[in-house]
Amino acid sequence: MKILDDEKFIRNVESLIDPKEVSFLYFFQTFKRLLPRSLFKKLLIKTSKKTPYMGFVIEPYSLFLFFKLKNIEKAKSLLPERYELKKTRIFSDEEPEHYLGMGVFNTRASTFWGSRLESYLVAEDKETGHISWIFIDILSNTIIYIPSLGVTDRNCKNAIYTTSSKGDLLLDFKEDTTNRQIILTGNITNGKIRSLDQPLWVIGNTSIGHIKKFSDNSYDPFAVIFDPAEVEKALEIPIEDIHLKFNTLFPDLAEPELCKVLCFPFAQHYIADSPGRRTYIKDINDMIENYNKIADMKEIKTFSTRNIKIMFLMGISLFMVIIISLLILLIINL
Repeated sequence: MKILDDEKFIRNVESLIDPKEVSFLYFFQTFKRLLPRSLFKKLLIKTSKKTPYMGFVIEPYSLFLFFKLKNIEKAKSLLPERYELKKTRIFSDEEPEHYLGMGVFNTRASTFWGSRLESYLVAEDKETGHISWIFIDILSNTIIYIPSLGVTDRNCKNAIYTTSSKGDLLLDFKEDTTNRQIILTGNITNGKIRSLDQPLWVIGNTSIGHIKKFSDNSYDPFAVIFDPAEVEKALEIPIEDIHLKFNTLFPDLAEPELCKVLCFPFAQHYIADSPGRRTYIKDINDMIENYNKIADMKEIKTFSTRNIKIMFLMGISLFMVIIISLLILLIINL
């Protein structure tokens, strides 16, 4: 099976990203403390039923860093029962190993817009047999969705990832509350194209889970749908061209030295499941079938803050009614 029309798919992804709705979500996020967390999550799930797909674009030059795990038992202890820690290849022609991975990118999506540093373990989903990326951490200057918490505020004011015209990299993320930080510089001009391990990069992205503390009670993974060609190859960056100046993110979990670095020098377009939704992908052909189906959709509804607006306006109205009632009572008693 093959991709029939990547332009249609890309257009549909782009159509799902509405800067106005992202801005509204940022605005209402500042008032979320006025609502019970469970209610805010229910509003998101209700919205997801009408808009099951979220679009997001990872901008060119996304970076992936890999470290060898040194504390295997600790890594295993982070995983829900559904998952088993798994050795994997990063590139297609190498021996499998246990890794801690970090994906660093600038992205825009249906519900957020900014810079993110995601950290992962690689595991096997014992229910499906699929290799899976498992989130263990997210650092970002934009809002973050975590199943156990719902939509949360950014956790990094300082979140920089950028490139220069000379191919230089600058990466600097610092978590506000803990001061955990990673600083890296380097250059990608000596990178060489290599083939990536497709079970990890394709199937792994259709089975994305979270560690225990980030998971809700179901531990179900979610999927992203995309053109497998976008993860077929990447630039392998020579380790000597990358300078890890500071890293206190996971000192007890992984070796301090980088062992692999790769870069995607092009934009990647994805459709993700909305919170509470799950698209099950059996294999690469099933992925392509779903890709072609989405590409053929004439109209896809994007994420909307309408339900949150209604709840917000109802809250303001109720507050005004209470204030006016109190004023009337005060006037009567005078």
